[in-house]
Amino acid sequence: MNRYLYIQFYRNKSYIIALLFLLMAGLMAIYTGKKFLDRNEDIISRSGAFQKESIERNTKFHKDDLGLVLYYIKFNLVNETPKLAALNIGMRDLNPSIQGVTIRNLEEQRYNADFYNPANAAVGNFDFSFVVVFLFPLVIVAFCYNLISEEEERGTWKLLSVQSGNLQKLLDHKMFIRLLAVTVVYFVLIIIASVWIKIPLDSYYIAFMVSGWLYILIWFSLCRWIVSFRKSSAQNALILLIVWVGINFIIPMSSNILIQKLYPVHESLKAVMEQREGYHNKWDEDKRPTMEKFYKAYPQYSNFTVEENDAFTWTWYYAMQHMGDLESAKSSELYTEKMQKRNQAADYLGYFLPNLHTQLAQSHLAKSDMDNHLQYASSLKKFHEKKRLFFYPLIFSGKSAESVNWAQQTIEVFKFSSTIKWIQILLPYLIFIALFIILSQYKYRKLC
Repeated sequence: MNRYLYIQFYRNKSYIIALLFLLMAGLMAIYTGKKFLDRNEDIISRSGAFQKESIERNTKFHKDDLGLVLYYIKFNLVNETPKLAALNIGMRDLNPSIQGVTIRNLEEQRYNADFYNPANAAVGNFDFSFVVVFLFPLVIVAFCYNLISEEEERGTWKLLSVQSGNLQKLLDHKMFIRLLAVTVVYFVLIIIASVWIKIPLDSYYIAFMVSGWLYILIWFSLCRWIVSFRKSSAQNALILLIVWVGINFIIPMSSNILIQKLYPVHESLKAVMEQREGYHNKWDEDKRPTMEKFYKAYPQYSNFTVEENDAFTWTWYYAMQHMGDLESAKSSELYTEKMQKRNQAADYLGYFLPNLHTQLAQSHLAKSDMDNHLQYASSLKKFHEKKRLFFYPLIFSGKSAESVNWAQQTIEVFKFSSTIKWIQILLPYLIFIALFIILSQYKYRKLC
């Protein structure tokens, strides 16, 4: 009987076409991720060359005026992109993996994102996580929605009831054949991605693979429960598609509207406006108040005095620039705080929606989530301050560009370290799987 079930499944051309569809979709998603990584690496390598060229050009033409040189030169900080990000691009398609900043005001510069293609920015990327979360469940539904109803509609259910000693075992074996076929496609894609993209087989990749496979198991256990009600094929398909649409679109979109309502974020624009007003207004104000605030922030520079009648000095100019950041600091902190609250709200929602939990867990493992973006923004702020404090004494002392060892001014890399919280990742999957199996087992006892 078991051999017959395997033959029956693999002789069905529709099933084979569906598996090939998944395989092709997965390959296209892996290709998209590979192109994303290649483009990212190309930008980083070009940025290093551009920074070096910019330094050489500006120090050549403005070698006697270090303040003017540093007005133009941008220093780049790279947000390290792991190979795993090719399978879950996440927020990396909206937020740049490298950002260059001058030592002038930061707030205006930090919101300059890399919208290289407005269409891609709007719809996102077709990555591997998208295939797993959205397309795999559709194929699983197509495989399993008529496991029982097909036999009843063909009039063979009673015959199976008589001939089979254990109907539940028979149905579970049919389900297992389908699970095995989908699992093979899933791990074939994982192996191809490992070889093609050269993803290291570390704990992050293992957790990534396990989370995707457990998500597939959830859909099989859900189908097992739905078909146990012995509804018609059309009803089963409709119910499962409603669930798919509901958890993938209706509930997340409604929740997103609610989260935006609870945590409205206007502070990024407000911070930019405040810092612009903060330093533009200084042109029409006395220099003394600006310098007093600057000396309060950095008392080590209080010996670099600025007279009120001085027409222009770089000391006052860079102090004025920093005042713009200080005046927008509160809005910037509120923006970060609200984005963190939004992220936490999405995490809590993910415990009730396996698809959202999968996307969030995999983006966290691939370091392409909101937490990574916020940590990178915080690191960029520290990077900017380090550059300012290094160059301020040289500028204020009237040093020339030749006083700086520019060979040391190379691209720096931010490495985001995050721990794998195995229980938080795996427990929601295990709860859903156990729940659906228990519910379907109760129905199977009555059925068989």
